[in-house]
Amino acid sequence: MKKMVVIIIVSFVAAFAAASWIYTDGSVLSAGNPQVATAFDAGLPVEARITALEQAVSDERQARQWLQEEVLYLTKELELLSVGDDAAPSPEIDVEQPSQDSRSARRADYRRRNSEEGRIEALIEAGFLPSQASLIVQREAELQMDALQARYDAERSGEPVDYFRSRNAGTDALRQELGDADYERYLVANNRSTSVSISSVIDSSPAQSAGLQSGDEIVRYAGERVFSMTDLTQRAIEGVPGQNVAVDIVRNGVPMQVVMPRGPIGISGGRRRQ
Repeated sequence: MKKMVVIIIVSFVAAFAAASWIYTDGSVLSAGNPQVATAFDAGLPVEARITALEQAVSDERQARQWLQEEVLYLTKELELLSVGDDAAPSPEIDVEQPSQDSRSARRADYRRRNSEEGRIEALIEAGFLPSQASLIVQREAELQMDALQARYDAERSGEPVDYFRSRNAGTDALRQELGDADYERYLVANNRSTSVSISSVIDSSPAQSAGLQSGDEIVRYAGERVFSMTDLTQRAIEGVPGQNVAVDIVRNGVPMQVVMPRGPIGISGGRRRQ
């Protein structure tokens, strides 16, 4: 059942991405969108059409990366929600089926961990004081409501709804309020990644030239802390293209630093590339 649900979600995302592009600001870029028409309007100057097309390609790449990260996140959530539901043993392995009581206990544990009390406990285990943990959970709720209100107000006024930024506004605000050190502990409490894990390196890429290897963990780019592939991509497109930047990594538990030109790195992290 779990695999079936995941397949349905992946298929839906793939179909949606094929039918339309999504800008990083949340607007949908489709064949009927004026911004797409600009790129293919033969009456415009070549320079304007090239610029529009380059922007469309860049936005499509960012949207695809966002969709892939969302699928990975939802897949993990589904695994937690459906724990114990698909416990059929392999034909070659004799594994005892979990009892109904065991499945119920796991579901109850999941609900407890995601309740307000459970969230506070997880934050305390990650190193926050009880008072800090309570404030963070309260702040999470406030930021979620702020995002909902912003979307509601935009839809009521007929303004374009910035779904992408709305989705990340709360997380970005919380990161700024906590600072990188406390935000890292916050991610640990939520069982989320705190670095970019390299699964493979593309041949002849800047990453290969700099000596990056599969299994390396990227923690900083140009002095800025990165917690995800989205962070890394954002840092890479900032500044002067081609400018040498320092990239801090951890290899087998040992901190290291390499230098490479700012721009595409040439790595795969999970199912994503940068």
